[in-house]
Amino acid sequence: MLGVTTEHVPFLCPRGHRLGPGRVIVGWSPCGCPPCLERGRGLRGHRTYLCLACKDEHVTTMCYLPPHLPGADAAHRWP
Repeated sequence: MLGVTTEHVPFLCPRGHRLGPGRVIVGWSPCGCPPCLERGRGLRGHRTYLCLACKDEHVTTMCYLPPHLPGADAAHRWP
């Protein structure tokens, strides 16, 4: 199929919990960091993965694809 891209989805959160149906909330976070700026218009942001097992433990872990890398002049670290 033309125009279809695949993305690598994380299987584990940073704390080692398995991510899958019913275990993760998938979202989107617009961002202007260098890796996002390299993407096409309308794709300048990160696919986010929020681990629900961590949330149940009162810890927030979030995976970003592409990884968030702030620019040298960034006022803050995360989107």
